Amino acid sequence: MFNKISYLQYFLSLPVKPSLRTVLIIPFILQILAVASLTGYLSFKNGQKAVNNIATRLLSEISQRVQQNLHTFLETPQQINQNNANAIKLGQLDVQDLTVLEHYFFDQLEVFNQVSLIGFANTNKEFISAEIFPDGSLTIRASGKSTKYNLRTYTTNKQSTRTGIKDFGKPYDTQRRNWYNKAIAKQRPVWSEIYPHNSGIALYIAASQPAYDKQGNLQGVLLSNLNLSKIGTFLQNLKIGKTGISFIVERHSGRLVATSTNEKPFHSNNFKTQLAENRIKPFLAIDSKDKKTQCTSKYLKSKFNEFKSINSSQQLYFSIDGKRQFIRVLPFQDNRGLDWLIVVVVPENDFMEEINANTRTTIVLCIVALIVAVAVGVLILRWIAEPVLALKKSALALAQGEWEKRIKIERSDELGELARSFNNMADQLQAKFSEMQDLNKALLQSETRLKQFLDAVPVAISINDPYGEIYYNNRAVQKLISVDLLPSIKPEKIAEYYQIYLAETDYLYPTDELPIMYSLVGKTVHIDNMEFRHPNKTIPIEVLSTPIFDESGKVIYALTVCIDITERKKAEKILADYNSVLEQQVTQRTLELQREIAERKQAEVALLESETRFRLLAEATFEAIAITEQGILLDTNQTCAEMFGYELSELLGMRVMDFTAPEYREQVMQKIRSGDEGIYETVCLRKDGSTFPAEIRARVMSYRGRTIRMAAIQDITSRKQAEEATVLAERNRLAQEIHDTLAQAFTVVIVHLDTASRKLTTDIEVAQKLIKAGRDLAHSGLTEARRSIKALRSQLLEDGNIFNALNRFATQMFSPSNTHIVCQLIGEIYPLSPDVENNLLRIGQEALTNAFKYAQAGEIQIELAYQESQCSLRIKDDGQGFDIASVSVINSFGLLVMSERAECIGAKLTIQSSPGQGTEVSVLVYRE
Repeated sequence: MFNKISYLQYFLSLPVKPSLRTVLIIPFILQILAVASLTGYLSFKNGQKAVNNIATRLLSEISQRVQQNLHTFLETPQQINQNNANAIKLGQLDVQDLTVLEHYFFDQLEVFNQVSLIGFANTNKEFISAEIFPDGSLTIRASGKSTKYNLRTYTTNKQSTRTGIKDFGKPYDTQRRNWYNKAIAKQRPVWSEIYPHNSGIALYIAASQPAYDKQGNLQGVLLSNLNLSKIGTFLQNLKIGKTGISFIVERHSGRLVATSTNEKPFHSNNFKTQLAENRIKPFLAIDSKDKKTQCTSKYLKSKFNEFKSINSSQQLYFSIDGKRQFIRVLPFQDNRGLDWLIVVVVPENDFMEEINANTRTTIVLCIVALIVAVAVGVLILRWIAEPVLALKKSALALAQGEWEKRIKIERSDELGELARSFNNMADQLQAKFSEMQDLNKALLQSETRLKQFLDAVPVAISINDPYGEIYYNNRAVQKLISVDLLPSIKPEKIAEYYQIYLAETDYLYPTDELPIMYSLVGKTVHIDNMEFRHPNKTIPIEVLSTPIFDESGKVIYALTVCIDITERKKAEKILADYNSVLEQQVTQRTLELQREIAERKQAEVALLESETRFRLLAEATFEAIAITEQGILLDTNQTCAEMFGYELSELLGMRVMDFTAPEYREQVMQKIRSGDEGIYETVCLRKDGSTFPAEIRARVMSYRGRTIRMAAIQDITSRKQAEEATVLAERNRLAQEIHDTLAQAFTVVIVHLDTASRKLTTDIEVAQKLIKAGRDLAHSGLTEARRSIKALRSQLLEDGNIFNALNRFATQMFSPSNTHIVCQLIGEIYPLSPDVENNLLRIGQEALTNAFKYAQAGEIQIELAYQESQCSLRIKDDGQGFDIASVSVINSFGLLVMSERAECIGAKLTIQSSPGQGTEVSVLVYRE
C-alpha cells in the first residue's frame, strides 16, 4: 500500500496530470513486471551462485584430496630411507656387505611397490640398488670394483637371484650425482631434481638421505626413487566434473610434473641417443599440447607474472573460447625441497546446463503470468477508479480547511463505508482541532524539560516505539555508538549497522536476542555480553531494557539503558587469567608427579626381572663370573667358587689380588686402575695355593651411578698343555726330517769332497770321480730337501684346497664360542703353487687366530675369490678393532709374519681396522 501511495504521489506531482486509471494501472503493471523480472533474475543469480559454491567446494575437495594422497605417496620413500638409516646406525644393517644390501632392498621393494628404486651408495663410490623398471621388470643395479665402476643392470627372478645381465652400463660416479651431493651437503633428507630414467620412457624423482654409524661417521647415502607417471595415474582416476582436469607443476621452473590427461610430462626426441637425458626432456606447462593445460598455465603466468609468485591457495576464473572456467591452485611444499603447485580446472558448463534450461522456463512462465495479471488488474481498477477519485477531491478540500465539504457516494461496499466514515471523521476533526492546539503547547513544554533531564544523565538512554523506530536518544547514545542515528532501520540490520557484537567473538549479536526485541514483547532483560566495535576501540556494555505500557497494558515504548563496563571487564580478565595460569600449573605438576611415579614403578619391575635373568644365566654358564668395584668382589656365581676352591659365602668382599698369582698381580691391578676392557691371559691362585692359567674377558660398565667391572674367567690349562704338546711334536718331526734328509746328504758330500782334495795330487782320475759322486749326492740331497719341504706343508692342505682348510680351521677354533662363521667361494677353484697355497693358508690362520684372541667378534666372514688373473683372500670380523695407525708392524709379531709371508709370494697385503668397527685382512695374489 505504501508503494502504491508513493507511485500515486509521483504521478500527481507530474506537470501533466494523468487520469486516475493511468495512475492506478501503470504502477500495477510496473510492479508485476518488476516482480516477474526480479523472479527470473534471482532464479538465474541463485543458480549461478549455487554453481559457484558447488564448484568452489568441489575444487577445494579435489585439490585437498590430491594434496593428501600426494603427501602420502611422497612420504613413503622418505620413510624407507629413514628406516634404513636407523638400521645402519643401530648396526642392524651391514653396509659393507653389498650382497646383503642387494637382497634387503629387493625384499623392501616387494613391500613398497609404489617405489621404483631402493639403493645405497657408500663413500667408496660403490652403489647397489633394487629397481622395478618402467616396463615392470625386476632388476638389480650395481656399480663398483667388480663392474669397473660402470652402472650394470642385472635381470632377476622373484627370489632376488640374478639371472642375467640386462645392460653392461656406462661409467657411473655417485659422488657426481645431485642426489648424493645434496644429501651430504644438507645433512638431512632431501629431494633431487626431476630427471629422466635411462630407459627413456619415464621421469624419476629421488629421495636421498645420508647414513651414519653410531659414532656419527658418514657411511654413504640412501636412495629411494619414484616414477612420476604413478602420480599421473592417480590424477586420471579422480572424477573432476564431466570434462575437468588436474595437473601439477614445479613452482620455481613452471615445468609439468604430472597431469590427469593422457599427455606424458615429457617430450621424446625423434633421433636415438645413448643418454637418457637426451632421449626425453621435461617441458613447461605453457608448452603442453593439451589445450586446457596450456591455456590455464598461460593465464596463471600472465596473472601472477611467474608461478613462483603463487604463495597461497587461489580460487580463480577465466575463459577458453568464451567459455568460463573455474580454477583452484594449491601450493604443495615440504621441508625436503619439494615446491609444486596443484592446479584443478573445471568448465562452468559442467554445472550450468540444467540451470540455464530452468531459467528459460521460469522466464516464459513469468511472461504468461504478467499478461494474465495485467488483464485482470485493468478490469478491477476500472471498477475502483470512480469512487477513489471522489475520495480524492474530498480529501483535498479537507486538507485546505474546507470542513463543510462532504462525500456523496451511494454504495454499500467498503468504499461506501469509507465515504460515510470520512464524513464522520471530518466532523470530529473540526471539533478536536481547537482542543489539540492548546494541548500541543503544554506537551511541547513538558517534552522540552524531559529531554534536558535525560541529556544530563551520564549513561546512554534510548527509547523506541512499538515498531522499533527510534523515538528518543540522549547525548550519551551518540558518544557510545559513534555513527549517525537512523530513525528507521529494520531490526535485522540493527546489529550490522551499529556494529553490535557478541562479547569476545567475531559474530554479530543475534537479532532475536537483542534486548529491545524482548522489551517490545513486554519482557525486561538485563545482559552484559554485548560489545560496540569501532575502528580504533571496542566498548563492552551492560544493557537494561524494559517495556513501557499504556493504561490497557499494551507496550507503547521500549526503554533501553547502556552502561560502559570497560574497566570492569579489564579487572575480570586479569582475575580470570590469574586463575587459569594457577590451574594449569597445578594440573601440569600433578601430571608430572603421576608420570614420575609410573616410570619409577616400571623401572623397578624391569630391574627385578633383569637381575633375575642375570642370576639364572650366571649360574648356568661353565665360566666363572666376577663383578668387582675398585678391586673388591661384589658378586659371583657357583662356578667361580668351585674354580678357586672357596665356599660361595667366603668370596664376597675378598680382593681381586687374593685370586691372582703374585708375579701377575701388578699386571692385573694396572688393568683395573686404567679401566681396560678386552681379553687377556694371566695366572690365577686357588685357596689351596695351586695356580692355573686363565683367560679373562673384562667389561667396564655403569650401574646405578657406580662404575663396576664384570669379568668372565676361563681355565685354559688344557688348551695350554695341548699347544705345548703340539709345538714339541712339530719340533721333533722337523728335527727328524732334517736329520734324515739334509744332514745325511751333506755328511756324505763332505766325505767325498775331503777324499777328492787329497787325491788331486796323487790320482786326478779318482779325484774327479769323487767330485762327480759328491755332486750327484748333492743333487740327491737337494731332491730330498725339496721332498721334506713339501712334507712340511699343513695337513689341512693335504686333505683339500685352501677354502676347505680355512673353513675347517675356523670351525674347530670357534666351535666353543657363539661366533658365526660365513664362508663364501667366488669363481672356480684352480691350483696354485704349493708355496703360494701354504703361505695363503698361514696368513688366513694368523688372521683368524687374532680375531679369536682379541676381536670378540660376533661374526667372521671368509671370502676366497678365484678370478682369471688373480686370486684374493678376505677375512673380516665385526669385533672391537684397533687403531691401525698406532700399531707398528715391527713390534707386532703376528702382523710381521703375515707381511713377510705376503712379500715372500709377491702378494699385496691390506689390513683395515678402527676401534669399534672390526678388522678386515685381504691378500691379493696375481696368477702366474
